[in-house]
Amino acid sequence: MRKHRQGPLEPDPVDTGVGKGLLAQGFFSAPKAGSQMTNIEIHMTHAYSSRIALGAMLFTSLPLGNLAQTSSSMEPATELAPLLVTADLWSSELDRTSASATVFESAQLAANGQQHLADLIAATPNLTWTGGTSRPRFFQIRGIGENSQFEGEAPDSSIRFLIDDMDFTGLGGAASLFDVQQVEVLRGPQAGAFGANAAGGLIKIVTADPTPYLTGHTEVTVGEDSLRSAGFAIGGPLLEADPAKLMFRVAVQKTDAHGWRDNAFLNRSDTNAQDELHLRLKLRANPSEDWQWNGALFFADLSNGYDEFSLDNTGFTTFSDQPGVDTQASFAASLRGHYTGADAYNFTTKTSYTDSDSIYGFDSDWTNLTDPRGYDLFLETQRQRSVFNQEIRFDSPATSDQSAPRWTAGAYYESTLEDTFLTEGFGSARTTFDASTLAVFGQWQQPLNDSTRLIAGLRVEDYDLKTEIEFRSDVAFSDTLIGGKLVLEHDLNERDLIFASLTHGYKAGGANIYNFLVVPDEGPAAYETETLWNLELGWRGRSSDGRVSGEVIAFYLDRNDPQLRDSAGYGASFTYFVDNGTAAAIYGLESSFRAQLTDRFTAFGSLGLMESDLDPFTLSNPTADAAGGRELANVPASSYRLGLRFDADNAANGFWASSEVTGRDAYFESNTHDETRSAFAVVNASIGYRNNAWSVTLWARNLLDKSYENRVFFFGNAAPNFETRRYESPAPPRQLGATVRYSF
Repeated sequence: MRKHRQGPLEPDPVDTGVGKGLLAQGFFSAPKAGSQMTNIEIHMTHAYSSRIALGAMLFTSLPLGNLAQTSSSMEPATELAPLLVTADLWSSELDRTSASATVFESAQLAANGQQHLADLIAATPNLTWTGGTSRPRFFQIRGIGENSQFEGEAPDSSIRFLIDDMDFTGLGGAASLFDVQQVEVLRGPQAGAFGANAAGGLIKIVTADPTPYLTGHTEVTVGEDSLRSAGFAIGGPLLEADPAKLMFRVAVQKTDAHGWRDNAFLNRSDTNAQDELHLRLKLRANPSEDWQWNGALFFADLSNGYDEFSLDNTGFTTFSDQPGVDTQASFAASLRGHYTGADAYNFTTKTSYTDSDSIYGFDSDWTNLTDPRGYDLFLETQRQRSVFNQEIRFDSPATSDQSAPRWTAGAYYESTLEDTFLTEGFGSARTTFDASTLAVFGQWQQPLNDSTRLIAGLRVEDYDLKTEIEFRSDVAFSDTLIGGKLVLEHDLNERDLIFASLTHGYKAGGANIYNFLVVPDEGPAAYETETLWNLELGWRGRSSDGRVSGEVIAFYLDRNDPQLRDSAGYGASFTYFVDNGTAAAIYGLESSFRAQLTDRFTAFGSLGLMESDLDPFTLSNPTADAAGGRELANVPASSYRLGLRFDADNAANGFWASSEVTGRDAYFESNTHDETRSAFAVVNASIGYRNNAWSVTLWARNLLDKSYENRVFFFGNAAPNFETRRYESPAPPRQLGATVRYSF
């Protein structure tokens, strides 16, 4: 019988987690924490590479115990400590998690030379993002999530984005990967833990924790596009006499790049530049055997430009005379306390606050006054967003009795306040979006026998929204929402887990806050709550010698009254709103594998498959075309990753190399027009050398310089006729670079 941990799994206070864990998405053996690796990508045709990726995924469905027998002549592999999934209501080891999840751990991030969450999106099954910003800010999981937050669009928290316990939903630009312990992606409604803020899934960045011993690293990266990045992190004890009683971790990173655009009119190469600073302080205190306290302070200053489009789709050359901006200044703090001194329960309190000021502006005609198609307008949206949340929960204490039930009961409060000042062709206007959530939740796990468990979760939430909309009547919305889940887990043996789950999620309704929206002719004043049912069937397993591991999870997601963002207009004269469709469905699978082929070579990969149906419906805006009757937007039929890594015999010294191909099928950009983003298959690769504490990595992204789009618009923007046409923002071309790292 497979032994299961009871009670919440908290990070080890003397372990940063750096460099440990079975690499869910990818390596044979974990490289030393100080090592670096880069991305090189091998080109294949889209269809051919899709078949290879599919074959590799199906390979993992073989009986792994039998597979292990065929490799018994190989020297036994050292089994690494398992990865923890911390973003779910109950932390659990990844191979014992009964949900669709992907985890990238620190050694993998360092080895690939990855700088930002943007570098992981293509490697994550069924995760997409929407361009139109200097950094990815808006994510979709299984087709659910916000596409943008242009003028007048309200916050959408379908995909919750956390950095530790701090909420940066809709503000993904702050997603630096420097000094990060792991990145977790949970797919599907998370109503048992997060309610309305995670209807589609959750992305969590877990940063490195304080340690009772001195440790740290520094790294410098240079690359094409004038990329310059430097970071320094250090942690250790603050009390020499009792190192584990009070510990700290500090991380600082500065990044600059030109942003792959040349402005021919202004003769500048920095109008789309990135200028970013990240600071982080974490403290951990163990004042007694019963209490542990974790505090964090976070600051990000992104002073980025935004100048990506042109009227003639001239690729990386722009002609605007008023280049845009995409800035974000965020301060966040969190405090988590964990008490284990009672016999009957454990107690946890989590408090966090995030305050962000952002400015998003662009030259609306994408050209200049020498061009007769120009109309000389600059659109700018200034936002101040503050998010406060408080969670308290009681958990059953840890026990070695595998027949004992496990339970959690808690309460959650969240307040989101966003003030917006909009300047556009119609003039200036203000709005206030003030939403609050109060919820109670609980979860119960009941062992049915030595190998089977039933889990039931329930969440009841009261959602209240108030708005102030200049030049329009204020709109309010409130609703009582119920979510929950049922999960049946069964251990086939000590290595293989199968599960079935049914989850009920929701996206609370809301208000369209565009100041110049003419209600009801151009769109509704409010939209209704969307409800979701998600069914999953899954398997996770590994071979007896630990050399092969994998997972396959199939899902069916049914959406009722789906919330769909839309816009209507031309040039700078646009209205933005959310409307409800009638019904939609998304179904598919997610899979990944890792196989240690020899002592030196490891293969890894992942696969996402999706199909979708959006029922026909009529938008409130009479000028818009009929919608639906086809696939949903942001639902590519396939996404995949397939790679190979080589490591020298000596893990601390010597050469290593890695290459991977990542790809994605074409998919619709919007639910109300039929333009698609192109399919792509790109190659990332790296080669490096490590010598104890030092490592040097040469890396390449998009090695074969493949062309595809990050964002597609379809509207009229060229005066005087404003004829509707396709506009594209190209993805970055090939980039070569190098990273030097020193760990201590």
